[in-house]
Amino acid sequence: MSATNIAANVPVGAADIQFPIRPPLNRWNAAEASGLTPLQVLAYRSNLLGSDRSVANWGGGNTSCKSTEIDFRGRTVRVLWVKGSGSDLGTIRPRQFTGLRLDDVLPLLEREAMSDEELIAYYEHAVLKPGQPRASIETPLHSMLPFDQVDHTHLDAIIALCATPEGPRLADALWGARAIAEEGGAAGIRVNTVNPDAVLQGSRDSHSATAG
Repeated sequence: MSATNIAANVPVGAADIQFPIRPPLNRWNAAEASGLTPLQVLAYRSNLLGSDRSVANWGGGNTSCKSTEIDFRGRTVRVLWVKGSGSDLGTIRPRQFTGLRLDDVLPLLEREAMSDEELIAYYEHAVLKPGQPRASIETPLHSMLPFDQVDHTHLDAIIALCATPEGPRLADALWGARAIAEEGGAAGIRVNTVNPDAVLQGSRDSHSATAG
């Protein structure tokens, strides 16, 4: 879409504003990522995203991956690895992610709402092993999206565009069906806030997703 077309879809008075936002660079190095575990790859890509201010703001949002691990009983389990609360995406290390058993997390789809405190307490019972950081309060987004890799980067450009009364209309004008608008609210209040079917219909890639 040309700059003229974009300008035609922004609120009156905003079309003349210059946005000196550098386009993101693809700094992925396949050689560096080769041989890493899923958790190590998650930390590697998180560092790349978090250190690029055209992609992530300060603190960087949160990222996750789903993998198969061995639990304390020696059994294979599906695990959601999600950024621990309070860590920085640009410097996070594998030990700062929290592993949650998906068999325990996915039943939250049956619930409509929980308080932050209830959600935190629930996740404490779903951890893969004790002593892990507290899971991000936005963990429901990662557990319920039907992708093995999810990057929720809080990038300033998307926040500035979408967190306005005109946000849904502008996102639709720019991305069409690839943009999915969900009613927001206080974190942790609505648990089943993601519609997996809508996400699948709006995505061209069934293996990963990047959310602003």
